[in-house]
Amino acid sequence: MIIEYHRPENLEQAKRLLNRKSPITVPMGGGTVISRYNEKPLAVVDLQALGLNKITFDSDRCHMGSMVRLQDIVEYPGMSTGLAKAARRETNINLRRVATVGGALMTGDGKSPFLGCLLALDVRVFWESGTKPVSLNDWMSSDRLKSPGKLITGIDFSVPHESDYEDIARSPEDKPIVFVNYAKWKTGDIRIVYGGSGTRPILHTGGSPNIVKEIFNRVTRSSTTDGFSTYTDYQQSALKILIDRIIPGNGNMNEKDIP
Repeated sequence: MIIEYHRPENLEQAKRLLNRKSPITVPMGGGTVISRYNEKPLAVVDLQALGLNKITFDSDRCHMGSMVRLQDIVEYPGMSTGLAKAARRETNINLRRVATVGGALMTGDGKSPFLGCLLALDVRVFWESGTKPVSLNDWMSSDRLKSPGKLITGIDFSVPHESDYEDIARSPEDKPIVFVNYAKWKTGDIRIVYGGSGTRPILHTGGSPNIVKEIFNRVTRSSTTDGFSTYTDYQQSALKILIDRIIPGNGNMNEKDIP
């Protein structure tokens, strides 16, 4: 239940509100999650007036404020192909017009195409505390509730030379059953993230010629002991198809090549 609503005009005002001990005070981006919360009384801090809704490119890096809407990413000219596709597949257009980058970071799980793409892009997360940016993968490998600050102000990433996204769903508008994000830089570094189950998408890095087989082996081994829910046989088969399809130059693997 929301008992207080605040709309600060600058970051300092927002920080003072969020640092209060009582009542429990949380930041609000698009409000798509908070609007469904009906447990403990909450005070919310609306971030819309803080100027955190910009996308900029500086040399080979892209910077996004935490209040950038997912639909802004879909429509932004020249946006990395994989990121634009993943943002579109995250949810329907009505929710994309209000859902934010910061909200997706805080609430996304293993079924989130957008969160998976941010992992593939090796995103750094910036906080209002002014501490050094934190690798998204490092942050997600720990308890996301134990964060370096109370408020995400933005993200950035090195723009990849290649990026793409593929998924399989019951229909073009349904939530993906499985998805794969791919990014490659001119250095030869490759990051592949797949998802469709569990608490977070699964990251695979490297540039090995055997990367596809390595990923297939990991898909097969994924279990609750890894911190991920087990992928069904259908999801495993679908992931093999998607990974084979999305990696340029991989070619179509023969059935005998698939573990």
